[in-house]
Amino acid sequence: MSLPRSTSMLTRSTVMGLYLLAPGKTVNQILEYCLVWAAQRRGIRIHAFSAQSNHYHLVVTDPAGLLSEFMQDFNRGVACCLLAYYRKRFPERRMDAVWSPAQSFSQQFLVNAAGIRDKIAYSVTNPVKDGMVSQYQQWPGLRLCPDDWGTGTRTVRRPPYYFKHTPEELTYEVVPPTQLDGPLEQVVADANHVIDEHEARARATLAAKGRRFAGLRRIKATDPFDAPRGQRPRGNLNPTVAAGGDARAFANAVRAVKRFRSAYREAWRRFNATVKRFCATYREASQRMNASLEHLFPGGTLLMHRRYGCARAPLDARWCHLATPS
Repeated sequence: MSLPRSTSMLTRSTVMGLYLLAPGKTVNQILEYCLVWAAQRRGIRIHAFSAQSNHYHLVVTDPAGLLSEFMQDFNRGVACCLLAYYRKRFPERRMDAVWSPAQSFSQQFLVNAAGIRDKIAYSVTNPVKDGMVSQYQQWPGLRLCPDDWGTGTRTVRRPPYYFKHTPEELTYEVVPPTQLDGPLEQVVADANHVIDEHEARARATLAAKGRRFAGLRRIKATDPFDAPRGQRPRGNLNPTVAAGGDARAFANAVRAVKRFRSAYREAWRRFNATVKRFCATYREASQRMNASLEHLFPGGTLLMHRRYGCARAPLDARWCHLATPS
C-alpha cells in the first residue's frame, strides 16, 4: 500500500537473524550511504533511523507515493554492499543473502503526531530495550534522531563496494515530520520527552528481570555470523497503523485500511475474471489456428513452415524445374 504524503515506520530483519548489521565504521557507512542515495532518488524525507545488529527501524515521509521503490533501492544497495564487504573480509564464508525472505519489509502508517513521536522513540531506543546500552546515544550503530533535526546538512562518503557510478559524497538533512507543529526547539523537546519515557520504561523492565546491559566492549566484539540464541518468537502482532494511544484516530485509520483492502480485493477479483476470459478466448483462438495449420502449404514454402510450423506438401512437378539441376 503506497500513499503519497504518508509517514511510516519501516522495519526489516536480516536472514536468520544474523548480526550482519553489527555496528562498525564500514557497516554504518554502507547503511547511511544507501539510505541517503535511495531517499534522494525517490524524494523520501528521513526523520529517524536506528540499525540494530540484525534489523533496522526507519521513520520517513513519502511525498510522491514511491515508498516501495525507495525500499527496493535501499535494501538492494545494502545487500550488495554487505555481500561484497563480508566476502572480502571472510573469504572462507559462503554468503548468499542479507535480508530475511519472510517479508520484504514491515510498514506501519503513522496517522497522527502522537503516533509519529511514539514510533520515533520506539525506533531509536530499541538498543536500550534489547539490553545493549543504558542510553540510546551510547549505541555505536547508525542512528538518526530528533537531535539531528535542523542541525544542517550531513555528508556521507560512498562505500568502496558495489557503487561505482554514484556521487563520491552525498549531503542530506534529517528533518522533522510536518505533522509535528510548532517551533523547532519545541518539536525536538517534545520528541525527546517521549524518547526519555521509552528509555525509562525499558530500563525498569530490564532491572525487574535482573538483566544487565551488554556494554560497548561486548557490542564491538559481535560476530556478524552469530544470531540470537533459542527459537525466535513468531506470531507477534504486526499492526498496520499507529496512533500513539489515540483510540479514535487508530479506529479511523484501521477502517480506512480495511476499506482499501476491500476495494483492492474487489478490483483484483474483476481483474482476475478479465484475465480468465482473455485466456479462454486465447486458447480458443489458438485451437482454431492450430487446426488451420494442418492444411498443407505447397512444397517449397519456407516462411510459414519455419515460423508457424505449417505442413508442406511434397514438391510439385509443375515447379520443380525452377530448381537448378544438381
